[in-house]
This record gives sequence, C-alpha cells and structure tokens, in this order.
Amino acid sequence: MFEQMLGLVKDQVAKSIGGIEGIPAEKQNAVVETTASSLMSGLGKFANPAALGSLLGGGGGGASTSGLSSGVVSALTSKVGLSPTVAQKIATTVIPMVMSLLKKHVDDPAKPGFNLQSITGALGGLFGKK
Repeated sequence: MFEQMLGLVKDQVAKSIGGIEGIPAEKQNAVVETTASSLMSGLGKFANPAALGSLLGGGGGGASTSGLSSGVVSALTSKVGLSPTVAQKIATTVIPMVMSLLKKHVDDPAKPGFNLQSITGALGGLFGKK
C-alpha cells in the first residue's frame, strides 16, 4: 500500500510542478522525490484513521496542511536548494492536489483496498506509529 501511495503522490507532484517558474530542469526529479517523501513523512503523523480522515475531509485540515507545507518547504530549500519562494509555491500547489487525490481514492468504491485503515496501516508500519 505504501508504494502505491508513494507512486500516486510522485505522479501528482510531477504533474503539478510543470507550470511553476523557478524550478531548474536539472532539479525537477529531485523536487518530485523530495516533495513526495516529505509529504509521506508528514502524513505519517496522521497514522490513525480519525486523524487522516480529518485531514482528508477538511475538518481541521488547515492547521494540518500548514504543517505539511512547512515540511515540504523546509525539505525543498535544504535538500534541493530551491528558494523559499519557489518551495512555498510548490507546497501550496501540490498539497491540496495530493490531498484531493488521496480523498478521491479513499472514496472510490471501485478501490476497496484503498481506505483509511489500509493507508494508516501503511503509514504506521513505516513510521512506527500506532
């Protein structure tokens, strides 16, 4: 499940950063990898169905997505060397799209294995959360 989620996140990040100015072509792969891993790490803090459901459903998501955004911006500036302005543009563009994509998959009855329990199980197993 984790690899499936990571793949979805990477795909969404790659699609989302195309129109953002200030990302050097030679750093695009690093931006995708760093953004995706930072988001997955941040989501690990929500490794229980209630917390993740709140994040995906929007209940209290503002403060939560702010934490995700800070993590992405920090990772992109320190690991990839992007300016804080460009890193913030990436975070504010990518995070809502990724959350929407994950919610869409969770809500899709055609994907019964992609639910809050399986996601939180994957995140909890990876990050040692219960």
